[in-house]
Amino acid sequence: MHTLKAPFTIKDILSKAPYNPVLWHLFLVELTAVMQCDSGILSIAGLGRRSGFHHLYRYNMTAEQQSCFERNLCKTGSFEASITKQPYQVLFTKQNGSFRFDYVGKGADAIGEPCRFGVSFPLNSRYAYCLVLNGNRPAAEPELQAGVQRLQALVPSLENALQKEQWLSLYNQISMLTGQHVTAYIIVDRELNVLFSYPVFNRLIADMECVEIQDKRLVFLDKTTERHVLALMTETVYDAMTAQYQYASSTITVIPVQALDNLYGWEFYKNGVVLTFTSSHENSPTLVRLMALYNLTRCEALCALQFIATPSIPEIATDSHRSTETVRNHIKSIMQKLDVHNQGALMKKLLAIAAL
Repeated sequence: MHTLKAPFTIKDILSKAPYNPVLWHLFLVELTAVMQCDSGILSIAGLGRRSGFHHLYRYNMTAEQQSCFERNLCKTGSFEASITKQPYQVLFTKQNGSFRFDYVGKGADAIGEPCRFGVSFPLNSRYAYCLVLNGNRPAAEPELQAGVQRLQALVPSLENALQKEQWLSLYNQISMLTGQHVTAYIIVDRELNVLFSYPVFNRLIADMECVEIQDKRLVFLDKTTERHVLALMTETVYDAMTAQYQYASSTITVIPVQALDNLYGWEFYKNGVVLTFTSSHENSPTLVRLMALYNLTRCEALCALQFIATPSIPEIATDSHRSTETVRNHIKSIMQKLDVHNQGALMKKLLAIAAL
């Protein structure tokens, strides 16, 4: 479990919020307060008229506000529909429904009226994340501009947190299906076009030196391996996991997306195929967590794993064929990123991460 020490910022909350409902709720509470609003909702909205919606997290939303969001989501010209059509741009509206697409503030038509703010992020071709905040008091033009700029500054952090949320959700389902640790995964179609990937996994896969991503397509560096994997993808049925293929020090497994249980509509990639990559030498889910959640480099993550086994800098240096000074610098960097101040606290936190 991730903890926060006061004072903390909204960006601090977002950095630890993925797969943590308590922190997502705290994010909405803090954001509505900063934006001088009284309620907020983070939802997944279908981009088609019949795609519907799913509310992920809500704070202080009345039944009327929620009903308004749901009614207007696919209504042409509505504030909610306009948010999904202009991703990454913060919009605001008066409570009476008229809204503006700019956020530099032209005119004074919003002065004296309670306002709403909204922004969206594309999830895939059929769904988008939507954040809507409902104001509780009249706001003058300078306040609106400041509010929009404040929310706009959070857009990169919020998008990154939502991507991590999706990555972790799929990762856990893949791990449960395979019954083993998966170092990395990527979702492709049967022509190897990338449907979903995550930056940390892209780095891990690249380190295995068997594939790379070029123009949103997965390219195998070894053509024999590519032929074997494509053959597995062709032979597999849509609801069962295939056999594995061993390449050098990595194991590649092909899993049709339909074989994953309990997928939400926005996590489902029709006819998609999950390719999992498992390193034979460094088969540790803790390595993935340290790189993904705490932004450790691969060398730092490996050093952290060695520290768990033997908290001795000279021994780690000997085992990893590095100098003691290099290992000492890695340990200092790891402690800083994990927000601990001594090696005892570092060991305790690493053990907690490894036990997840």
